Amino acid sequence: MAENTISQRVLDALVAAGAATAEQVGSARLEAGDEAAAGRLLLERGLFTSEQLGLILEDELGFPRVDLESYAPDDDALAVVPGAVARAYRVLPMFEIEGMLTVALGDPADVFLLDAVGEQLSVGMDAVLADGEGVRSAIVQYYGEESVAPAIEALPDDLEISVADFFDVGEDAPVVIEAPSDTVSAEADVISQTVEEVVEAAAPSGGTRIDLDVLAVADERKVAVLVSDILEAAVQRGAGRIHLLPYKNDFFLVFRIKGRLEKIASAPLSMQQPLIDGFKAYAKLTGIAANRPAVGRVHSEIGGKPLVLTTSSVPTVAGQRLVVSIAPAKPQPRGLEEIGMNEAEAKALYAMVERGRGLLLVAAPVSGGRSTTYYALLQHAAQVGKTVYSVERSIDYEIPAVAQVLVSPGQPVGVANYLAAGLRQDTDVVAIDSLTGAEDAHLAIEAAGTGKLVIATYAAGDIVSAVSRLLAAGVEPVSLAGALTLGVAGRLARTNCPNCSTEDRDPLAELIPGAEKGMVSKSGSGCPNCSKTGFAGVTGIYEVLPFTEPVRAVISRGGSAEDIETAARNAGMRQMIASGLAKVRDGLVSPEELNRVMRFTS
Repeated sequence: MAENTISQRVLDALVAAGAATAEQVGSARLEAGDEAAAGRLLLERGLFTSEQLGLILEDELGFPRVDLESYAPDDDALAVVPGAVARAYRVLPMFEIEGMLTVALGDPADVFLLDAVGEQLSVGMDAVLADGEGVRSAIVQYYGEESVAPAIEALPDDLEISVADFFDVGEDAPVVIEAPSDTVSAEADVISQTVEEVVEAAAPSGGTRIDLDVLAVADERKVAVLVSDILEAAVQRGAGRIHLLPYKNDFFLVFRIKGRLEKIASAPLSMQQPLIDGFKAYAKLTGIAANRPAVGRVHSEIGGKPLVLTTSSVPTVAGQRLVVSIAPAKPQPRGLEEIGMNEAEAKALYAMVERGRGLLLVAAPVSGGRSTTYYALLQHAAQVGKTVYSVERSIDYEIPAVAQVLVSPGQPVGVANYLAAGLRQDTDVVAIDSLTGAEDAHLAIEAAGTGKLVIATYAAGDIVSAVSRLLAAGVEPVSLAGALTLGVAGRLARTNCPNCSTEDRDPLAELIPGAEKGMVSKSGSGCPNCSKTGFAGVTGIYEVLPFTEPVRAVISRGGSAEDIETAARNAGMRQMIASGLAKVRDGLVSPEELNRVMRFTS
């Protein structure tokens, strides 16, 4: 390969960062045959971890890290990369400028695949870094499931339009058209339905139709009616959040329903501001400058239901981004068993809350049930007589016996100040939702060192990933190992509709790690009771890890994710995939849904 390949640049960066010596790189190149293979060989030999590689790509080569909640792929970029290539190389095309294609990588180690992608597509390559779960979900949402079939040449006459299904952490995606089960998924170059068609397909019988055209004339009364219509539609459809997302020359109205994002409508970006102002007025946030973050909470009754609406807005380079969280006015957090955890794991967590000290780490990806688990633990702590002090960035449940503090973005008093105050409050349990980096983690570790129990949440796919990412972010290994006592991670899976689910022998079931041959499973076919989705409700899929001395020892020496995972399995941790398999056996979750959540096969 030429000397200016991406892989060569990465190898040079590894030497510059001290992750490998020039001699090690040269030896690997001779042994492997080319720069890309040499990079993978060095990674396999443990000279650096994937997380450390990500930091090197950021610091040495200037690879930006992108939040997929604020950016989504261009249609032109999607058209450049066939679905088979995106899946095989695990890349999400973002944009193309003058023959240079930029893709998002969910795993920094995949940087060594980029030269091959460029050669195959005959384009120059560049990359940004993104959340791995988001990239995987996005590839599925844009290109469809690989197991269905290759992309079709033309749409069948009976193609049905579903609600546009955005990927979990990148809400600005274009509409996705899903074919019936006996056809195949459409590729990106045929996803061109109008907003009107999408809204008609998305709206349930008797549902409120959202017409954004009224924003063309900034009439305050009409905007107020539109805000009311959007809130009513969101409640009717069971949405937990409403998003207003600016992107390029448009903005998108998106609902999150049962953990999935659904596009409702879009309009020119020039029409967004009146709607932003309308929601801010509803949340009593008027008078706050558009270039400052803001959070407001109001109690309201919509459709006869008493609700709490938490509205937050943040300025982005594309424009203001606004999210409205919808929750019952006085919801009660559910117990761990009610949200899908098995009895033994729930008892271990409850016991830690009752007698424990140190750091209890709760991990899950975006909309993976992290907050649900967090509040279940807080409620139990309060029920057994513990004094609980919780620092939160968004209060989803109000628990009377818990001192809950809301930290708004941009306010002068931050997490550190509130944590320090909590430690002076004669508190048994200090809780943080959520850790956003090394600084927050250091504060949690220090609090755990005072003899209190600290419950902290962190956005990660599993416990091992959470620990590895904290180490990669610069948290001192010995301090982290000394503080950790128990970890719990989970993801949410949609449950089969009890009215239309039937037994079958889905070949996908046998591919679940640990599954027996010929395993019988269930899946929903769709009926009026579940709006023809086949799903009704959600359940949690969990893993619980006691941080035993052998596990702590691996963390203390800064062990790799693979080393930590091996130690965790040796400590008796039942991995999430085993929890998911149990729910498939019980007929609660379909193999296809478990694969969507866990990606046990590509």
